[in-house]
Amino acid sequence: MSTSVQFNYGKYRGILISVALFLLLDASVLLLNFYVSFEIADDAVGVNLAGRQRMLSQRMAKTLFVLDSSRGDPAAFQTAYEELLFSKTLFDETLQAFVQGGSVRGGAGKETVTLEAVSNRAGRDALHNTAQLWRPYKSAVDNFVTNAAVNLGQPLTTDTENALSAAVAMARLHNLSILASMNDLTLSLEQVAASKAKRLRLIQTIGISLAVMNFLFILLHFVRQLRDSDAVIEKARRETTEILETVNEGLFLIDHNLMIGEQHSAKLTEVLGNQPFAGKSFLTLLENMISEKDAETARGFIELLFDKKIKEKLIGDLNPLNLVEVNIAQVNGGFLTKHLQFSFARAYQEREISHVLVTVQDVSEQVKLARELSESRKHNESQLEMITGLLHTHPELLKEFIDNSFQCFNRINGILRQPAKTAQAVREKAVTIFREIHNFKGEAASLKLAFFENAAHSMEDTLAQLRSKSDISGNDYLGLAVQLENLISYTQQVQQLTEKLGQFSLVSNNAPRTASNQTITGSRRSDGWDHLNDFVQNMALRNGKQVRLVASGLSEISMAPECEQQLKEICIQLLRNAVVHGIETPRERELSEKPTLGRIDLRLAKLSDAEMELTISDDGKGLDYAAIREKAMATGKWSEQEIESWSNKQLLGLIFQAGFSTTNEVTKDAGRGIGMEAVMQHVITQRGKINVASRAGEFCRFVISLPIIPPVNEQTISPVSQGSAYAVTDDC
Repeated sequence: MSTSVQFNYGKYRGILISVALFLLLDASVLLLNFYVSFEIADDAVGVNLAGRQRMLSQRMAKTLFVLDSSRGDPAAFQTAYEELLFSKTLFDETLQAFVQGGSVRGGAGKETVTLEAVSNRAGRDALHNTAQLWRPYKSAVDNFVTNAAVNLGQPLTTDTENALSAAVAMARLHNLSILASMNDLTLSLEQVAASKAKRLRLIQTIGISLAVMNFLFILLHFVRQLRDSDAVIEKARRETTEILETVNEGLFLIDHNLMIGEQHSAKLTEVLGNQPFAGKSFLTLLENMISEKDAETARGFIELLFDKKIKEKLIGDLNPLNLVEVNIAQVNGGFLTKHLQFSFARAYQEREISHVLVTVQDVSEQVKLARELSESRKHNESQLEMITGLLHTHPELLKEFIDNSFQCFNRINGILRQPAKTAQAVREKAVTIFREIHNFKGEAASLKLAFFENAAHSMEDTLAQLRSKSDISGNDYLGLAVQLENLISYTQQVQQLTEKLGQFSLVSNNAPRTASNQTITGSRRSDGWDHLNDFVQNMALRNGKQVRLVASGLSEISMAPECEQQLKEICIQLLRNAVVHGIETPRERELSEKPTLGRIDLRLAKLSDAEMELTISDDGKGLDYAAIREKAMATGKWSEQEIESWSNKQLLGLIFQAGFSTTNEVTKDAGRGIGMEAVMQHVITQRGKINVASRAGEFCRFVISLPIIPPVNEQTISPVSQGSAYAVTDDC
């Protein structure tokens, strides 16, 4: 919200009055100075003219004496006559001006000056005496001038000579007296001028004194107000400092040039590190913590804040620094990762946007808490999902899965404890554990136990990194050991939970089962195999395919539990291989003029009392030998010429090698290159045989011969004879 600053006249009233009085006093003194100065100037003119009067009186007397001596010289007489006439006239005019006031010719006799009538007593007395003396003197001179003017340039007449003699006599009689009176006049005028000058000095002295006093008053008043203002400012500064030191956010101002102001809160150094902020560019500060692109985006946002045409509320949601992860350099050379929240607000001065107030908060703990809550929520959801999955899993299958899981964990622990002297032996541990985890993952997926499947998939990620590491050592398995420990702990919790669910079996039996296209013959423990259909359907759904599973003979052969478990693991891996690699998508099947619903046949048959045969076939695209050959070349283990010379049987052998997969992307269902290797290990372990038949675009069939290991209460039958582990048929 904008605010306008109004001037507080009352606060400065004393200073304003003092300054006004100071100016008034100075103006008054100045006016008096002008007035008195003009009077002194007029008096100076009077003094000057009074001095001229003395000179004129002497000139008239001198001229009369010259006229008296030049009676026989007409030219000299005429010159003296003219000078006498000028001097007499000027003297008389000036005398009248002194007495009555008026205009008179100046000192040079050309310019006109104005005289005020003499008002002082001594001057008037001098003028009175002069007038008394000048009157007969002037009359005698006028009489001479009149007579001489008639016959000027001619011999003097008797009247003229008599008039001249009378004028000379008057000059001798009154000249000195008139001179004395003019001296008195001059002296009186000088005294008046001196008095006025003294008065002027007094006025100036008083004015200067009052001005100094007024200045001192203003100074003291200003100093007092300044002291009071400083006290208020200091109090405000202390309050501001206390606020800046106690707020829990980093606060600072930036100007139009995005430069940080001089003040900031103490929390800012804790949030952004101990560094100088005043006068520093905000963009430079950001570029040291976030990417250049994010800093440029922030600059554009702040420029919008300085644009008064844009409403602040409309761009609030555009703040690119609302929550950012920053890396702050430390003194030791490392970096500290924090989550910061920047907020911006406009600061106004006289209705104009002067600054932007930046508030920065360290929300690392809040982000951490939010993540923990999210993880806790996900964990709770997974727990709920696990419980739901447990409730819909057959109790015997679940118990069997838990028992098999602990056996798997024990085998993995045994592998981890085995001493390994070479790096290759350490790496082989990863391959062996990979196989165990992959079988565990397949069984969990077949029972739709998503948590166990995801945990196994995460462990596979760790094992894949270990398997590809060049300088592997025993310490690299510590992370895997932690994952295994967590999985064991979780499995124990599931075991305890299933034991506490007294009505678990009833709930499971009453739960509706999904209709399927599965066909299973026989009656012995049918619930031990029927989960394979759900496994196939879930996997087909994830891969965008439609599949029908037709199974038979799975429950007709009596065998030891460990033998049955291995058979299940083989079935799970081959079914996964058929869905992911064999069956095409509905669109691909339409283009190949096939039914959109793919078919997988799973059949278990008893060949003799000592041998059984497992057949898994699909009507998919068959083995892609070109893809196998291309993948083999990509590994770089063999030369291109060597691979090109291989037969299909040799290429087929690659799919049973650990880590070999034609899928480029790792998913829950494919890409690890461990499933078929696990199948081969089961076959080799039981000294069985595997036969693979495939026709491009039509089918792929795996036929596995295995010995029948009866339960412990039945007679043990020897395994089948040794032979080739697998055979391949391209077209049958």
